[in-house]
Amino acid sequence: MGEVGEPHLALNSMTGVNVKMKIAKKILKTVVDIVEQHLSSIFLFSVFISMFFQVWLRYIFKMPSPELYEITLYSFAWVVLLGAAYAHRYRDHIRFNIIYEKLPRKAQLVIDIVFDTLLTILFTISLRPVFRQAFWYHMIRSEVLRIPWTYLVLCLPIFIILVIGHNVVFLYYEIRELFTGEPMNLEEKPWL
Repeated sequence: MGEVGEPHLALNSMTGVNVKMKIAKKILKTVVDIVEQHLSSIFLFSVFISMFFQVWLRYIFKMPSPELYEITLYSFAWVVLLGAAYAHRYRDHIRFNIIYEKLPRKAQLVIDIVFDTLLTILFTISLRPVFRQAFWYHMIRSEVLRIPWTYLVLCLPIFIILVIGHNVVFLYYEIRELFTGEPMNLEEKPWL
């Protein structure tokens, strides 16, 4: 009876691992979605509202607001970097691919693997100094709102982490496609 139960026990433990992996994947995807979609949307809304009131105050009431200018400036930096990471997630960033598209699929995969690996290595190497620099900025405060610069420049390390994460996923799918021929199964672009 012990022999019959052992494979069944192994199957249940593997199923448990698969369920835990699926849950962890779903949690990670939710966190990335919150950062890339919702947080960047909040910053974009902040840019729009602060610019609207800035123009309103400056040209109608003749009272320019440096606070609104700072909000616009820093929110714009967050929008640009989070938006760039979001575009990278769907491979919808600008590419110069005139020659690339004429190559066979295997050559394209090799090029993608090389460049994704290089970018991942470079970003991984730069991550520690970028974090160190970002946290060093806690001593400096913004001119008007007096917000520590750490919060203002933290968008750069977050961008780097997101791009590294997306590149790891790309590398997995690219290597799998290169060796098995199974096409990449990336997320559909939500804007199409």
